[in-house]
Amino acid sequence: METVAEPYIVSCQIGLGPIETYWSDGSVTGYSNHCQSQHDHVLAAEVAANSRVCDGTVCRTPSGAILPDPNAIPTTTKRPYPTEDESFVQTCMAKSGQTREVCIQQIQEGIDTGTVRIP
Repeated sequence: METVAEPYIVSCQIGLGPIETYWSDGSVTGYSNHCQSQHDHVLAAEVAANSRVCDGTVCRTPSGAILPDPNAIPTTTKRPYPTEDESFVQTCMAKSGQTREVCIQQIQEGIDTGTVRIP
């Protein structure tokens, strides 16, 4: 009496697509615990390879690439008032009756918010 060997897994579909199991008897089936385990391992490695560690300014990938942090809070950098252009201060003082200091502060706020443009 001849004994027929039970088919065994010879390989699994490579990649992240639907799971296929290749058997020693030439058949191909879908899910198997063995191939699902390999699939999960490949997926976890892919996720890890594309994971970023962000610090609020930049993000670093496992490969060492550095990218801007998409969740960074934009900072406004104050642009200094160009004191060499006195015409803005003189116009402000004449029109508003404010002191030089108040006009400089208002002009600076306008520069910072973008409502005052310095040529």
